[in-house]
Amino acid sequence: MTEKNNDDKIKFSKIFPRSFNLCIFISLIILSAHHHVLVNKLSSFLDPWRTYLILPLTNGILTGFFFILLNYYFSKYRYTAYRFSEENKIALFATGVIAGFCSIYIALDAWATYAVSILILYTTFKQVKSFTSKLSGLLHPSTRATTGDLAEFAVFFINLVVAFTVINISLNTIHNSLNTDMAFNFGTDIEGILDAIYFVLITMTTVGYGDIYPHTSLARIIVGLECLTSYILLGIMIGIISRGVKFPQVKD
Repeated sequence: MTEKNNDDKIKFSKIFPRSFNLCIFISLIILSAHHHVLVNKLSSFLDPWRTYLILPLTNGILTGFFFILLNYYFSKYRYTAYRFSEENKIALFATGVIAGFCSIYIALDAWATYAVSILILYTTFKQVKSFTSKLSGLLHPSTRATTGDLAEFAVFFINLVVAFTVINISLNTIHNSLNTDMAFNFGTDIEGILDAIYFVLITMTTVGYGDIYPHTSLARIIVGLECLTSYILLGIMIGIISRGVKFPQVKD
């Protein structure tokens, strides 16, 4: 019986593409809270171990544990189609660890930036392909969305936030490699990663404080695409929610 239950667990090959970008987003939030402690308080003799191993591994472990707790919460209240009892906990944790590790390598080295960006863009493509088929049904006038549908919409939005973040970081890295003007006035290293996701969030939510902005023509074009994408998605979400939402019955 135990062997059958193990066989029924969702495989890592399915969990990783649907959860990697979400874990990247979670890891960046966690990173913003603890990176000053590890970067500034640890002794300097730990370099480069601190930068290339201790900090990424710490962030990965924290991301893995937090992702499991978040998955449990969403499953308990049926905000997702997946049941926590059927999930592969090891695969969930491993996805979080890998994402937390990779999120720091985004801006440590040019080749690492490109490699992680390609991985994130690939998983984003998979999510876009999966969600587009569901979106056509949600747009039908007689359809009311469930809380699970809205949760998937939110995850889809987060996927785009992460994808645009790495695109902007990669663009900055390319400009730096060519010794041209920086595409964005991001900070360096980890601060640059946090600046990038902050910029995408305030851009896609139409806040736009103006403290960070595109400096080159190509960067302005990409930011324009980010703005158009966010306007369309926010408009669709408002339209879906305005028709009402079906809430699941949760048993105590």
